[in-house]
Amino acid sequence: MRKYIVEDDERKRIDKYICEVEVHLTRVAVQRMLANGKILVNEQKVKPSYTLVFNDKITIEEEVIEEVDMKPQDIALNVVYEDDDILVIDKEKGMVVHPREWK
Repeated sequence: MRKYIVEDDERKRIDKYICEVEVHLTRVAVQRMLANGKILVNEQKVKPSYTLVFNDKITIEEEVIEEVDMKPQDIALNVVYEDDDILVIDKEKGMVVHPREWK
């Protein structure tokens, strides 16, 4: 668990502040952590738009990332155009292209 105390009165949004002090976290990850109560301000759950004030106490709980075992599938694709630089595919409605990272 990591803790921070806001030492200036710059009045930044919590999600932007966390991205500055925890450079390995993306803004989307920070927003998800806020929604899941993994980041608290003064021991309270807050929205990503919360504006920090002087002496706010921030607690960040480590997020455990589960390894996902993804295997490629042999799926017939409708190739519309292909050259050395570009591939255009007519994707069927409902076909997943980006599996979810976390639940």
